[in-house]
Amino acid sequence: MNGHADHDQRPHDEGETLAQAQGIAARLVAGPGRVLDLGCGTGRVGGMLAAAGHDVTGVDREPAHEDPFLEAIKGAGRFECLDFTEAAGLQGLPTGPFDAILLLGNTLTTVRSPAVLRELFLAVASRLDPEGVFVYDDFPFAGWSELTTGNWGDGVSEDGSMQMLWVPGEPEFVMRTGPEVDDRDLEPRPDERVLRLWSMSELNDAATGAGLARGGHDATASLVLHVHRDEKPGIGRAARFDH
Repeated sequence: MNGHADHDQRPHDEGETLAQAQGIAARLVAGPGRVLDLGCGTGRVGGMLAAAGHDVTGVDREPAHEDPFLEAIKGAGRFECLDFTEAAGLQGLPTGPFDAILLLGNTLTTVRSPAVLRELFLAVASRLDPEGVFVYDDFPFAGWSELTTGNWGDGVSEDGSMQMLWVPGEPEFVMRTGPEVDDRDLEPRPDERVLRLWSMSELNDAATGAGLARGGHDATASLVLHVHRDEKPGIGRAARFDH
């Protein structure tokens, strides 16, 4: 939800991307790891982890992302085209086990159904190594915090570059950027992508239902992290779990 100069709705700039990659790598402390990058895009974070020696499997619903992703990881992994934001697609996810499973960028906000969220967390937990870590962006902290600062008081960011429109009665919204911003048009359009801002209570419910521990927040790396419920922070790949 951060505003960037190119108005492309990317959640993190280069510095924040580096911090995320470093935060994940710091938890892969047992040597080269097996990473599943869900919603991998063109390899924003996966490329950095591959360069650090980790084997990265990228999954994305956009076939056009395959070539740039494979270029980013430079042969240190593979790509699978799959839409896992719908329940039917979850069955096709690689089986693992993986030392780290990533759900970064805007991907989590594209999941709108609580039932699908629970199925997604179950699928992740079943593919996560006993000492592995599941990570996603800290939107539940940063997103709600940004909303309460007044930056979106009338639905348009203070600099006028972005517009947020809420779906009536739901924690769902659409984002407009640049020339799309129109403070006279206050209803989501049929062709606009609807996103959902999950709360940590909802995410923790899905996590504990899947056998994962409640999420820890690493604000420095803009990450929320879950391990298996019986995993002890500070041991194996879950070391330095919380900041």
